[in-house]
Amino acid sequence: MALAMAYSFTLLADIKAGRCSTTAEVRLLRFWEAPNVKRGNKHMGVDMLLIDEQSTLMEGSVSVNLLSIFIERFSEGSVYTMCEFEGGDHSADDALCLERIQ
Repeated sequence: MALAMAYSFTLLADIKAGRCSTTAEVRLLRFWEAPNVKRGNKHMGVDMLLIDEQSTLMEGSVSVNLLSIFIERFSEGSVYTMCEFEGGDHSADDALCLERIQ
């Protein structure tokens, strides 16, 4: 008999600033285009609202450089497993960035 190993996800409340190599499981509540108002509303990427199993809300963004990889996969209400992302740093050009909502 084989036993299935339970996979442990990092909770959004435990994500620290900087590059994360952990894995988080989140539900995508909403996403919308993010214009840069300082640059004539030039498209910057997509902002999103995420929630985890502990009901922790977090804002996230995908830069315009990575948008073509992810945009077709986004569906509001769906659950996603995220890995290799930046925590709390919206300055990264090629990153999925998350910032905790206080």
